[in-house]
Amino acid sequence: MDELFFVWIRGLDGRPKPQIWDADQFSGPEWKFRHVIARHALDVKARGMGLDMLAKLFPAPPGFEEWT
Repeated sequence: MDELFFVWIRGLDGRPKPQIWDADQFSGPEWKFRHVIARHALDVKARGMGLDMLAKLFPAPPGFEEWT
């Protein structure tokens, strides 16, 4: 099974947006990583959770307000 990550990215509006990425998405274009604020590896239990639950478990890091 591929490794999955819960990722906070900086959205087009500057606010953090939660996403789930496969491990192979981290080998993509360089520009993509400049938008990554934080990432958390998901264990088997967390993989079944929705984005809203994961966002509560792994809140956006402090300091993102400066990007808005």
